[in-house]
Amino acid sequence: MVFAILFSVLTTLSDGMFHTRYETEVSASAESCNVVIDSMIYYLQTDPAKLSEQFFAGLGKQEDAKKNAFYLIWKESEYVPKKQYSKLVLDVLVNERPFLSDVVIESMVTDSLSGDRRDIRVDIHYAGTLIKEAYGTFHILPIGENTARIGMDVHVKFGWFFRIFISRKVYSETIDWRLVRFVTNLKLRAEGVVVDDAYWDNY
Repeated sequence: MVFAILFSVLTTLSDGMFHTRYETEVSASAESCNVVIDSMIYYLQTDPAKLSEQFFAGLGKQEDAKKNAFYLIWKESEYVPKKQYSKLVLDVLVNERPFLSDVVIESMVTDSLSGDRRDIRVDIHYAGTLIKEAYGTFHILPIGENTARIGMDVHVKFGWFFRIFISRKVYSETIDWRLVRFVTNLKLRAEGVVVDDAYWDNY
């Protein structure tokens, strides 16, 4: 097993499966966090393009070329109510050059509550040759009247070709920080901050 720590992120690698955990404190109530999560799920099920605009700010191409060794471009999306899953169409870029086009990813979201803790689980059921297996949980836990914790626990196992290319170092430089930024976007929105690409450009 290989370990990599990026700030407060813990990532392990075992048998081709990356496992990333991260948690941060939010200066807002759990209720405010839940409003943001409810909004995210609503957009996922009604307007996935809006989801990208609202919650994926700052996750695209970066000035630092190392962060662009592997990344995805969101092209289109839809929610399929009968099957209760979301269908995304993405392009894969490697070293800022097109590598795979129109990759279809199908995912399902489940929402559960255990005591005061809320868990939102995302399971990827299909991703072509890009991903062999992937699932993750985002959680909210109140720790005070106006303080909560929000975090993630994500597992990703790429298809055989990408397992050759995406080393622990590449994963840390291209994926870890994007997962953390996504959680940070949730945190900032819960705290009332307007987050968009311009926010991160000026960060």
